[in-house]
Amino acid sequence: MDKQSILIIEDDEPLRYLYKTVFEEANFDVHEAVDGITGVDAALLKKPQAIILDLMLPKQGGLAVLKIIRSHPDLLHLPVVVLTALDNPAYKEEARPNVQGYFLKIEVQPKDIVNHIKKILNP
Repeated sequence: MDKQSILIIEDDEPLRYLYKTVFEEANFDVHEAVDGITGVDAALLKKPQAIILDLMLPKQGGLAVLKIIRSHPDLLHLPVVVLTALDNPAYKEEARPNVQGYFLKIEVQPKDIVNHIKKILNP
């Protein structure tokens, strides 16, 4: 069976490494991006099966990335899960209709995100 692939768009290197490690241990092919611009490029080039998206990103914020993803025909139906430190009700309200999960980093464990992604990709 081919590995499922995920793109992690996260500027915090230790956190990105942690999630990369956990997803690789769960047999995922992991792609990484450190800012919003490279995140959109990676989504188009790597064609992952799901994206983990931080909202506070350099060069282009997560909400802008989400709008681009949802406006591009090749990415329109790509599952996106927000994983953020930003507990902002307005951001949450804007993102929620366009994502398949919205989690605060301090309220979730990496294995929970892996399980959530597995449920999305293998209903």
